[in-house]
Amino acid sequence: MKHQFLFFSLFFLLLFSCSKRAEVIPINEVYKQEQKWKKQGITDYSFILQISCFCNVDYTLPKSIVVKNNQIKSVNSIAYGDLEYENYMTFDAFFDYIKDRQIENPVIERLKFDSLYGFPNYIYYDINEMIADEEIGYTITNFIINK
Repeated sequence: MKHQFLFFSLFFLLLFSCSKRAEVIPINEVYKQEQKWKKQGITDYSFILQISCFCNVDYTLPKSIVVKNNQIKSVNSIAYGDLEYENYMTFDAFFDYIKDRQIENPVIERLKFDSLYGFPNYIYYDINEMIADEEIGYTITNFIINK
């Protein structure tokens, strides 16, 4: 009897310790970083965006994004309106994206913010562990304020 109890206890311990746990950043931290970004008043900037997903290889290659007046003007020196896929985001749009994903109660959320300016420089979501290949991540580097 002791061995059965021990076996089932060990089984359930292993079962639940291997499952993913929600790692959601408190919404007030997101708002705090968003306010830090907005206080800067930066409307013209550029950055490199790398998307990590189970997507077309071209989609995951690093992209040089130029933003003017809080609107994307170009991606890899191509006018934004001329692109086949127009789903890149400004930093303001990334904050909206984060808040929208948090409403979905993701299984995993990993966020990092620039310590000086507050914009998100790493975003990763796994919304549902039961769905394969819907995970997506965004890495932002080479931020430059344009004048």
